[in-house]
Amino acid sequence: MTRVKSKAINYLERQPSAILQRQRPSGNSKGKTVREVLRWSLKLSFGLLLASMLSFGLYWMRDRLYHSPRFDIAITEINGLQNISQNQVLVKIGELVQSGRNLVRLDLDRLRRNLELIPWVKTVVVRRVLPDKLIVDIEERQPVAFARLPQGTLLIDEYGALLEHNPEKLSRADFPVILGMESGYAPEVLRRNRERISLYLRLIRSLNRGGAGLSRDLSEVHLQDPGNVSVILNGDSVLVYLGKDGFQKKFRRYLAASRELKKKYRNLDSVDLRYRDQVVIRTLDPKLAEGGSRKVSSDG
Repeated sequence: MTRVKSKAINYLERQPSAILQRQRPSGNSKGKTVREVLRWSLKLSFGLLLASMLSFGLYWMRDRLYHSPRFDIAITEINGLQNISQNQVLVKIGELVQSGRNLVRLDLDRLRRNLELIPWVKTVVVRRVLPDKLIVDIEERQPVAFARLPQGTLLIDEYGALLEHNPEKLSRADFPVILGMESGYAPEVLRRNRERISLYLRLIRSLNRGGAGLSRDLSEVHLQDPGNVSVILNGDSVLVYLGKDGFQKKFRRYLAASRELKKKYRNLDSVDLRYRDQVVIRTLDPKLAEGGSRKVSSDG
Protein backbone atom coordinates (compact mmCIF):
# COMPACT_ATOMS: atom_id res chain seq x y z
CA MET A 1 0.00 0.00 0.00
CA THR A 2 2.81 2.35 0.86
CA ARG A 3 4.44 1.56 -2.45
CA VAL A 4 1.28 2.53 -4.36
CA LYS A 5 1.01 5.94 -2.58
CA SER A 6 4.65 6.61 -3.21
CA LYS A 7 4.20 5.93 -6.91
CA ALA A 8 1.17 8.21 -7.02
CA ILE A 9 3.08 11.02 -5.32
CA ASN A 10 6.02 10.61 -7.65
CA TYR A 11 3.66 10.70 -10.66
CA LEU A 12 2.04 13.90 -9.47
CA GLU A 13 5.40 15.52 -8.96
CA ARG A 14 6.49 14.54 -12.44
CA GLN A 15 3.16 15.45 -14.12
CA PRO A 16 1.79 18.81 -12.86
CA SER A 17 -1.92 19.24 -13.24
CA ALA A 18 -3.47 21.01 -16.24
CA ILE A 19 -4.57 23.85 -13.95
CA LEU A 20 -0.99 24.43 -12.80
CA GLN A 21 0.23 24.33 -16.42
CA ARG A 22 -2.24 27.07 -17.38
CA GLN A 23 -1.38 29.26 -14.40
CA ARG A 24 2.38 29.39 -14.91
CA PRO A 25 2.36 30.73 -18.48
CA SER A 26 -0.31 33.26 -17.47
CA GLY A 27 2.08 34.87 -15.03
CA ASN A 28 4.83 35.07 -17.70
CA SER A 29 2.43 36.54 -20.27
CA LYS A 30 1.36 39.27 -17.87
CA GLY A 31 4.99 40.19 -17.30
CA LYS A 32 5.61 40.40 -21.01
CA THR A 33 2.52 42.56 -21.53
CA VAL A 34 3.63 45.06 -18.89
CA ARG A 35 7.10 45.29 -20.42
CA GLU A 36 5.65 45.82 -23.91
CA VAL A 37 3.29 48.53 -22.66
CA LEU A 38 6.20 50.29 -20.97
CA ARG A 39 8.34 49.98 -24.09
CA TRP A 40 5.61 51.39 -26.35
CA SER A 41 4.85 54.14 -23.85
CA LEU A 42 8.48 55.18 -23.90
CA LYS A 43 8.52 55.16 -27.72
CA LEU A 44 5.32 57.21 -27.87
CA SER A 45 6.64 59.69 -25.33
CA PHE A 46 9.88 60.03 -27.29
CA GLY A 47 7.94 60.49 -30.53
CA LEU A 48 5.73 63.18 -29.02
CA LEU A 49 8.76 64.94 -27.61
CA LEU A 50 10.51 64.80 -30.99
CA ALA A 51 7.39 66.08 -32.79
CA SER A 52 7.05 68.91 -30.29
CA MET A 53 10.67 69.91 -30.74
CA LEU A 54 10.32 69.76 -34.53
CA SER A 55 7.13 71.87 -34.45
CA PHE A 56 8.77 74.41 -32.20
CA GLY A 57 11.80 74.51 -34.48
CA LEU A 58 9.64 75.07 -37.57
CA TYR A 59 7.65 77.78 -35.80
CA TRP A 60 10.85 79.49 -34.71
CA MET A 61 12.29 79.26 -38.22
CA ARG A 62 9.10 80.61 -39.83
CA ASP A 63 8.96 83.45 -37.33
CA ARG A 64 12.56 84.40 -38.14
CA LEU A 65 11.82 84.26 -41.89
CA TYR A 66 8.66 86.35 -41.55
CA HIS A 67 10.22 89.07 -39.43
CA SER A 68 13.84 89.19 -40.49
CA PRO A 69 14.68 92.43 -42.37
CA ARG A 70 17.03 90.38 -44.52
CA PHE A 71 13.99 89.10 -46.47
CA ASP A 72 12.41 92.50 -47.07
CA ILE A 73 11.86 93.19 -50.80
CA ALA A 74 14.83 95.24 -52.00
CA ILE A 75 14.71 94.52 -55.76
CA THR A 76 11.60 94.39 -57.96
CA GLU A 77 12.28 93.24 -61.53
CA ILE A 78 9.42 93.75 -64.02
CA ASN A 79 9.71 92.27 -67.52
CA GLY A 80 7.61 92.40 -70.69
CA LEU A 81 6.16 95.92 -70.48
CA GLN A 82 5.34 97.74 -73.69
CA ASN A 83 1.95 99.39 -73.29
CA ILE A 84 1.66 99.13 -69.51
CA SER A 85 3.50 101.68 -67.41
CA GLN A 86 5.80 100.39 -64.71
CA ASN A 87 4.01 102.62 -62.22
CA GLN A 88 0.74 100.71 -62.81
CA VAL A 89 2.46 97.46 -61.86
CA LEU A 90 4.16 98.97 -58.82
CA VAL A 91 0.83 100.32 -57.56
CA LYS A 92 -0.73 96.84 -57.77
CA ILE A 93 2.26 95.35 -55.95
CA GLY A 94 2.10 98.09 -53.33
CA GLU A 95 -1.53 97.22 -52.56
CA LEU A 96 -0.37 93.87 -51.18
CA VAL A 97 2.94 94.79 -49.55
CA GLN A 98 1.91 98.04 -47.87
CA SER A 99 1.59 96.26 -44.49
CA GLY A 100 5.03 94.67 -44.77
CA ARG A 101 7.64 94.09 -47.45
CA ASN A 102 8.67 90.60 -46.36
CA LEU A 103 9.24 88.49 -49.48
CA VAL A 104 8.60 85.15 -47.77
CA ARG A 105 5.18 86.22 -46.49
CA LEU A 106 4.06 87.67 -49.85
CA ASP A 107 1.10 85.74 -51.35
CA LEU A 108 2.31 85.25 -54.94
CA ASP A 109 -0.99 83.83 -56.21
CA ARG A 110 -2.94 86.79 -54.85
CA LEU A 111 -0.41 89.18 -56.36
CA ARG A 112 -0.78 87.47 -59.75
CA ARG A 113 -4.58 87.85 -59.63
CA ASN A 114 -4.19 91.49 -58.63
CA LEU A 115 -1.92 92.24 -61.59
CA GLU A 116 -4.29 90.49 -64.02
CA LEU A 117 -6.84 93.23 -63.24
CA ILE A 118 -4.78 95.62 -65.39
CA PRO A 119 -6.66 95.65 -68.76
CA TRP A 120 -3.55 95.19 -70.90
CA VAL A 121 -2.28 92.17 -68.94
CA LYS A 122 -2.79 88.78 -70.60
CA THR A 123 -0.75 86.50 -68.31
CA VAL A 124 1.49 87.03 -65.27
CA VAL A 125 4.22 84.89 -63.71
CA VAL A 126 5.44 86.02 -60.28
CA ARG A 127 8.60 84.57 -58.69
CA ARG A 128 10.62 85.18 -55.54
CA VAL A 129 14.39 84.88 -55.47
CA LEU A 130 15.58 84.78 -51.88
CA PRO A 131 16.61 86.70 -49.96
CA ASP A 132 15.12 89.94 -51.34
CA LYS A 133 14.26 89.86 -55.09
CA LEU A 134 10.75 89.83 -56.59
CA ILE A 135 10.46 89.04 -60.32
CA VAL A 136 7.29 89.80 -62.32
CA ASP A 137 7.04 88.54 -65.92
CA ILE A 138 4.09 90.01 -67.84
CA GLU A 139 2.71 89.04 -71.23
CA GLU A 140 0.64 91.87 -72.63
CA ARG A 141 -2.47 91.62 -74.76
CA GLN A 142 -1.84 92.36 -78.44
CA PRO A 143 -4.38 94.71 -80.07
CA VAL A 144 -5.68 93.67 -83.49
CA ALA A 145 -8.24 96.41 -84.24
CA PHE A 146 -10.08 99.48 -83.02
CA ALA A 147 -13.61 99.03 -81.67
CA ARG A 148 -16.04 101.91 -82.00
CA LEU A 149 -18.31 102.01 -78.94
CA PRO A 150 -20.65 104.57 -77.35
CA GLN A 151 -17.94 105.51 -74.84
CA GLY A 152 -15.36 106.07 -77.58
CA THR A 153 -12.89 104.18 -79.72
CA LEU A 154 -10.93 101.48 -77.89
CA LEU A 155 -8.30 99.00 -78.93
CA ILE A 156 -9.40 95.36 -78.84
CA ASP A 157 -7.35 92.17 -78.68
CA GLU A 158 -7.74 88.79 -80.41
CA TYR A 159 -9.94 87.47 -77.59
CA GLY A 160 -12.41 90.34 -77.78
CA ALA A 161 -11.08 92.06 -74.65
CA LEU A 162 -11.51 95.82 -74.75
CA LEU A 163 -8.35 97.67 -73.77
CA GLU A 164 -8.17 100.94 -71.87
CA HIS A 165 -8.47 104.22 -73.73
CA ASN A 166 -5.12 105.90 -74.23
CA PRO A 167 -4.80 108.62 -76.90
CA GLU A 168 -1.06 108.03 -77.23
CA LYS A 169 -1.55 104.33 -77.96
CA LEU A 170 -4.42 105.08 -80.38
CA SER A 171 -2.26 107.45 -82.41
CA ARG A 172 0.51 104.84 -82.80
CA ALA A 173 -1.75 101.95 -83.84
CA ASP A 174 -2.69 101.26 -87.45
CA PHE A 175 -5.75 99.00 -87.51
CA PRO A 176 -9.19 98.98 -89.14
CA VAL A 177 -12.15 100.14 -87.06
CA ILE A 178 -14.65 97.43 -86.08
CA LEU A 179 -18.32 98.32 -85.75
CA GLY A 180 -20.74 96.03 -83.96
CA MET A 181 -18.80 95.20 -80.80
CA GLU A 182 -20.68 95.49 -77.50
CA SER A 183 -19.53 97.08 -74.27
CA GLY A 184 -19.93 95.35 -70.91
CA TYR A 185 -18.67 92.24 -69.16
CA ALA A 186 -21.75 90.04 -69.01
CA PRO A 187 -20.98 86.45 -70.13
CA GLU A 188 -23.27 86.68 -73.18
CA VAL A 189 -21.72 89.99 -74.25
CA LEU A 190 -18.21 88.56 -73.96
CA ARG A 191 -19.25 85.46 -75.92
CA ARG A 192 -20.72 87.52 -78.78
CA ASN A 193 -17.65 89.75 -78.87
CA ARG A 194 -15.39 86.69 -79.12
CA GLU A 195 -17.46 85.39 -82.03
CA ARG A 196 -17.25 88.73 -83.83
CA ILE A 197 -13.50 89.11 -83.30
CA SER A 198 -13.01 85.52 -84.52
CA LEU A 199 -14.87 86.41 -87.73
CA TYR A 200 -12.76 89.55 -88.10
CA LEU A 201 -9.54 87.54 -87.77
CA ARG A 202 -10.74 85.08 -90.42
CA LEU A 203 -11.33 88.05 -92.71
CA ILE A 204 -7.83 89.43 -92.10
CA ARG A 205 -6.17 86.03 -92.66
CA SER A 206 -8.13 85.50 -95.87
CA LEU A 207 -7.26 88.93 -97.29
CA ASN A 208 -3.56 88.42 -96.52
CA ARG A 209 -3.36 84.82 -97.73
CA GLY A 210 -0.61 84.18 -100.26
CA GLY A 211 1.13 87.41 -99.31
CA ALA A 212 -1.66 89.53 -100.81
CA GLY A 213 -1.68 92.02 -97.94
CA LEU A 214 -5.16 93.26 -98.87
CA SER A 215 -6.10 93.96 -95.24
CA ARG A 216 -4.07 97.18 -95.49
CA ASP A 217 -6.86 98.59 -97.66
CA LEU A 218 -9.50 98.22 -94.92
CA SER A 219 -10.87 101.29 -93.16
CA GLU A 220 -13.96 99.84 -91.45
CA VAL A 221 -15.22 96.31 -90.77
CA HIS A 222 -18.92 95.98 -89.91
CA LEU A 223 -19.77 92.96 -87.75
CA GLN A 224 -23.29 93.79 -86.59
CA ASP A 225 -24.53 90.70 -88.42
CA PRO A 226 -22.30 87.70 -87.49
CA GLY A 227 -23.26 85.98 -90.75
CA ASN A 228 -22.32 88.86 -93.01
CA VAL A 229 -19.06 90.79 -92.98
CA SER A 230 -19.14 94.15 -94.71
CA VAL A 231 -16.22 96.52 -95.21
CA ILE A 232 -15.33 100.03 -96.29
CA LEU A 233 -11.96 100.62 -97.96
CA ASN A 234 -9.53 103.43 -97.23
CA GLY A 235 -10.53 106.59 -99.07
CA ASP A 236 -13.86 105.05 -100.05
CA SER A 237 -17.45 105.40 -98.85
CA VAL A 238 -19.03 102.32 -100.43
CA LEU A 239 -20.12 99.54 -98.07
CA VAL A 240 -19.07 96.18 -99.57
CA TYR A 241 -20.89 93.04 -98.39
CA LEU A 242 -18.61 89.98 -98.36
CA GLY A 243 -20.76 87.40 -96.57
CA LYS A 244 -19.08 84.88 -94.26
CA ASP A 245 -16.49 83.19 -96.48
CA GLY A 246 -14.47 83.53 -99.69
CA PHE A 247 -13.41 86.99 -98.60
CA GLN A 248 -10.33 87.50 -100.78
CA LYS A 249 -12.06 86.42 -104.01
CA LYS A 250 -15.02 88.74 -103.39
CA PHE A 251 -12.73 91.57 -102.31
CA ARG A 252 -10.76 91.28 -105.57
CA ARG A 253 -14.03 91.31 -107.52
CA TYR A 254 -14.90 94.62 -105.97
CA LEU A 255 -11.45 96.09 -106.61
CA ALA A 256 -11.70 95.09 -110.26
CA ALA A 257 -15.20 96.50 -110.74
CA SER A 258 -15.27 99.48 -108.37
CA ARG A 259 -14.02 102.11 -110.79
CA GLU A 260 -16.52 101.14 -113.46
CA LEU A 261 -19.38 100.92 -110.96
CA LYS A 262 -18.63 104.37 -109.54
CA LYS A 263 -18.45 105.83 -113.01
CA LYS A 264 -21.80 104.28 -113.94
CA TYR A 265 -23.54 104.97 -110.60
CA ARG A 266 -22.36 108.27 -109.28
CA ASN A 267 -24.17 107.93 -105.93
CA LEU A 268 -23.12 104.36 -105.26
CA ASP A 269 -23.85 103.46 -101.63
CA SER A 270 -23.23 99.70 -101.31
CA VAL A 271 -22.18 96.65 -103.29
CA ASP A 272 -23.39 93.20 -102.28
CA LEU A 273 -21.08 90.38 -103.44
CA ARG A 274 -22.70 87.53 -101.53
CA TYR A 275 -24.33 86.07 -104.63
CA ARG A 276 -22.45 83.87 -107.06
CA ASP A 277 -23.72 85.13 -110.42
CA GLN A 278 -24.70 88.70 -109.72
CA VAL A 279 -23.77 91.88 -107.94
CA VAL A 280 -26.45 93.83 -106.09
CA ILE A 281 -25.81 97.54 -105.85
CA ARG A 282 -27.56 100.24 -103.91
CA THR A 283 -27.34 103.92 -104.73
CA LEU A 284 -28.62 107.10 -103.16
CA ASP A 285 -30.03 108.25 -106.51
CA PRO A 286 -33.74 109.02 -105.99
CA LYS A 287 -34.43 108.24 -109.66
CA LEU A 288 -33.83 104.54 -109.04
CA ALA A 289 -36.61 102.13 -108.16
CA GLU A 290 -37.87 101.79 -104.61
CA GLY A 291 -35.08 101.06 -102.19
CA GLY A 292 -32.44 102.34 -104.64
CA SER A 293 -31.21 98.80 -105.41
CA ARG A 294 -30.23 97.15 -108.67
CA LYS A 295 -28.90 93.79 -109.79
CA VAL A 296 -26.13 93.78 -112.33
CA SER A 297 -24.22 90.96 -113.98
CA SER A 298 -21.33 89.30 -112.22
CA ASP A 299 -18.82 91.01 -114.48
CA GLY A 300 -20.12 94.46 -113.43
